[in-house]
Amino acid sequence: MRGSRPHGAVLWLILPLLSLLTALAMGTARSVAVEQRATRNLAEQRALRLAALQALRAAERRVLDLNLRFEDGLAGESGIPWHGDARGLGWFMPDCLSTVDGIGYGLCSTEPDLWRRSVQINGARWPLLHPCGPSRPLEPTPGRPPTSCLPARVRVGQCWSPPRYVLELLNPAFRFVGVDGRLFRISVRVWGESERSALTVQSWFWAGAGEQAGRGGRLNWRQLEEE
Repeated sequence: MRGSRPHGAVLWLILPLLSLLTALAMGTARSVAVEQRATRNLAEQRALRLAALQALRAAERRVLDLNLRFEDGLAGESGIPWHGDARGLGWFMPDCLSTVDGIGYGLCSTEPDLWRRSVQINGARWPLLHPCGPSRPLEPTPGRPPTSCLPARVRVGQCWSPPRYVLELLNPAFRFVGVDGRLFRISVRVWGESERSALTVQSWFWAGAGEQAGRGGRLNWRQLEEE
């Protein structure tokens, strides 16, 4: 019995030390996990920002193409007004669902925070900047019409959806550096690997009229706060 006392005393000394080491190890593991998540989030935000700016440049090139189509006898001479409403069809509609001459979705009459809106299509309500919403794809899928709802991509390493954009006509008679033109606002959304990891950017874009219809440029841009 007497010989067991030193062993028992050592055990009582070791147990608190083991508990302390265990707590330290768990705290270190949690700290590492938090740092890893923060690093992943930062890397994803940087990747999203880069993708959004690339998509914005691509959308601006598409807008120049559309501007040339408008200039090529599609507006004015055809009798189609720039803006439509419940009484008549125009190039840019309040619900962004204009189908004049097959141009399709994503041409919107301007209003504050338009990019946050949702629209009812075939009995279901979808966010405007969504694969199933009335927005325009930057990467059309071969064999699919641009207005079809693309399924989400769930494979690791791929974005949840290709970028989408909508176009607002702010002023059809805008003059810039002495040249007649039009002022547009472009809203672009890109996604990471899930629907919840999204980033939206917006630019104000000038495009020329008449012989200058092929000219244009970005006046300003901003990153929008997601809900």
